[in-house]
Amino acid sequence: MNNIFSGLHLGLRALETQRKSLDVTGHNIANANNEDYNKQRAVQKASYPYTAPGLSNHGGAGQFGTGVEIERVERVKDQFINSQIFNETQTAGYWNEKQKGLEKIEYIFNEPSDSGIDTAMDQFWNSLQDLSNNPSDDAARNMVRENARNLVDSFQSVESQLVDYKESIDQNLNNAAASINEITTKIADLNKQIVSVKGSGQSPNDLLDERDALYKDLNSMLDVQSREDDQGNLIISADGKQIVNGSDAYELEIIEDPDNADKKILGHKKTGSPINVKNGKIKAWMEVRDTIITDKLDKLNKLAEDMVTDFNEQHRAGYDAEGKQGKDFFAEITNSDKAVSQLALTDEIDNPDGGLAKIAAGNTVSDLSVVGIEKLDSSDADGKFEIDIATNGDDYDVTVTNLDTGEVSSTKTVTEADDLKIGFNAETNSFETDLTAGDFIITANSKGTATVDLGYSIGNGENANALSDIFNQDGNNVKSDFRKIITSVGAESSRAQKMVNNQEVVLKQLNTLDRSISGVSLDEEMANLIKYQQSYAAAAKYINKTEELLDSLMTIV
Repeated sequence: MNNIFSGLHLGLRALETQRKSLDVTGHNIANANNEDYNKQRAVQKASYPYTAPGLSNHGGAGQFGTGVEIERVERVKDQFINSQIFNETQTAGYWNEKQKGLEKIEYIFNEPSDSGIDTAMDQFWNSLQDLSNNPSDDAARNMVRENARNLVDSFQSVESQLVDYKESIDQNLNNAAASINEITTKIADLNKQIVSVKGSGQSPNDLLDERDALYKDLNSMLDVQSREDDQGNLIISADGKQIVNGSDAYELEIIEDPDNADKKILGHKKTGSPINVKNGKIKAWMEVRDTIITDKLDKLNKLAEDMVTDFNEQHRAGYDAEGKQGKDFFAEITNSDKAVSQLALTDEIDNPDGGLAKIAAGNTVSDLSVVGIEKLDSSDADGKFEIDIATNGDDYDVTVTNLDTGEVSSTKTVTEADDLKIGFNAETNSFETDLTAGDFIITANSKGTATVDLGYSIGNGENANALSDIFNQDGNNVKSDFRKIITSVGAESSRAQKMVNNQEVVLKQLNTLDRSISGVSLDEEMANLIKYQQSYAAAAKYINKTEELLDSLMTIV
C-alpha cells in the first residue's frame, strides 16, 4: 500500500516539475522580442532517493528513486561576452556623441553655402575688384561697405552659434548627471531586491536582466567599473569613487573645474572631488566643448584679427576719394580672444555721411608686391618715381629714380632682419634716416621694379586691387586660412563617422554572439514545449495507472 501511495507522489512530483518547466518555456517565448532578456532554463534533477542506507533497512534491491524536481531556474549568460559589450558600449557612446558634435559644428559653419563666411569673402572680394575698376563710382564703394558689413555679420553669426552650442553642452552635462543618479538609484534598489531573493534560495533572473540593462545604459554615459560581491550586490565605481555600494547610491553633480573656474565637469557629490571621465558620452561632450569648439573659436578669432591687421595696413597705404592717405577700415582689435565679437567697421567708414569717400581705393604704386608707399601728411610732393629693389644677400638694395628730372638716388640697403622701411625726400632725391622726415616712406616687399605716381593716387584703383588680394592671392591668405578650418572640421567628422561605423560592427558582432547564447530561439522553445508536454502527459498516464492499481487493491480488500 505504501509503495502505491509513494507512486502517486512520484507521479505528482513529475507533473509539477514538467508544469514548471513549461512555465519557464512560456516565459522565454513571451520575452522572445525583449532585447534585454536572457533566456532561462529549468534544470531538472532526480529528487532524494528512498531510503537512506542504514542497519534497519532490509537487504533488498537498494534505494528507490522518488522522481524528479527543479534544482534551479538558471539564466543562460556568458559573463565574458557581457563585459565586452559593456566596454564597447562606452566607446560607442563616445564616438556617437563626438560625431554628432562635429556634425553640429559643420552645420554651424554651413560650408559650402550661399550664406556662409566663404561666400561673404567672395562677395567682398568681387566688390573690391569692381571698385578697382571704378574707383570713383559711389555705387561700387557702397557695395564694398555693405559686403564688409555682411562679412562681419557672417563671422559673428558663426561665433555666436558656436558659443551657444558650447553653453548647451553644459546643460547636457546637467541632464546626464541627473540621468546617472536616476540609474544608480534604481540599481541600488535592485541590489536590495536581488540580495533578498537570493537569500531565500531562489534565482532573481529577471531582476538581474533589469540590472544589466541599467548598467549598460550607465556605461554609455561614462566609463565605470563594477564587481559583484558574495551576496549578489553590484558595486559600481567611477574614477575609483564608488557610486553604488549595495543598496546605497552616491550622487554625481556638475562642479567647477578646480583648474578652470569657467569650465564645468562631473564631480562626486559626497566627496566633492572631480570625476576624471575617460570614455562614454560625457567624455565626448566635454571634448567637443573644451577642445574642438574652443580650437575653432581660437582659429576664427586669429583669422579675424589677421584679416583686420592685413586689411587695415593695406588700406592705410592707399588714398581715399578726397586724396588723403587712407586710415583704418576695420575697428582696431584690442582683445585677441574676442576678435570676432569686436569685428566692426570704423566709425569713419561706417558714417552714412561721407563714409564712402573714406575708402582708400587708389594707390601711388604700380606693383604693391614689390614696394609699399606711405605719403607723409606734411608732404606736398608730386611727380613720378621709379623704385628698383635688388636682393643683397638677406637684405635689399633700394634705388629711386625721379622720372620727371631723371635724377637717380644713391643706393640704400635695408636689412630684412631689422627693418624694411626707409624715408625718402623727393625734393633732394635722397633717403632720410628719420621716418617722420621727407615726403614718403618706402617699404621694401620683394625684388623688382615699381612705378610711383604721387599725382595719380586717388583714382587708379590699385589699392582696391591690393585689398582684394588679401582674400584671393596665391599662397596663404584669409580665404585659404578659413578653408583650412573648414577642412579640419570635415576631416575630424569623417574620422568620427568611421569610428562610429566600426563600433557599430563590433557591437553588432558581440550582440549577435550574445543572442546566440542568451537569446530566445522560438524553434528551441517549441521543441521544449513538445518535450515537456509529452513528459507531462506520460506522468499523468502514470498516475492513472497507479490509481487503477489502487482501485484494484481496494476492491480485493
